[in-house]
Formats: sequence, C-alpha cells, structure tokens
Amino acid sequence: MIMSKFDLFKANLSKQLKPKTSWWSLVGIVIFFFVPEIIAFFWGDRIIDYFNYMEKQSDGYLMQKMFEILKTFGENSTFNIVVGLGLTVWFFYEKRK
Repeated sequence: MIMSKFDLFKANLSKQLKPKTSWWSLVGIVIFFFVPEIIAFFWGDRIIDYFNYMEKQSDGYLMQKMFEILKTFGENSTFNIVVGLGLTVWFFYEKRK
C-alpha cells in the first residue's frame, strides 16, 4: 500500500512531538512536582507566616495581593502529587517498551 504524503507527514510529526524519556526527565519530575510538596510539608507554616508578615508590612495593594498568592506555596497540593505520580508512572512505562 502506498502511503500518501500526508500520512508520512503525520507519522513523522508524531515521532517528533513525542518527548524522549531520559533520566533527566525523571529528575525534572522530582524537582518540579515532589520537592516543593516536601518543602511545603516540613516548612509550610513558616512560609505562610513569613508571607503574612510581609503582606502586613507592604503598603501597596498589588504587593499585598502578591504575598497573598505566594502563601499558596506553603500549602500542600494533591494536584501536584497526582500529576507527579502520573508522570513518574508514564516515565517507567515508556522505559519498558
């Protein structure tokens, strides 16, 4: 069967767009998804207290809103953990193929 140019393009594009799995990707998953949650677990109260203090010290409305948003770094996020676990499972599943 003769493949059309579009089919060849589609097959080639799917190979190019699929990310390669390497140990650096696993390190990236750990750094961006699990390390912040570990930090928030151990030092979350201190982070929230610091940003509360900075929010009270700031005069501008935008700075107060920024510190209010930054307080979320002190809270644990189940979403990050679930995404990190999903990417980790994907990483090891792709390695076995």
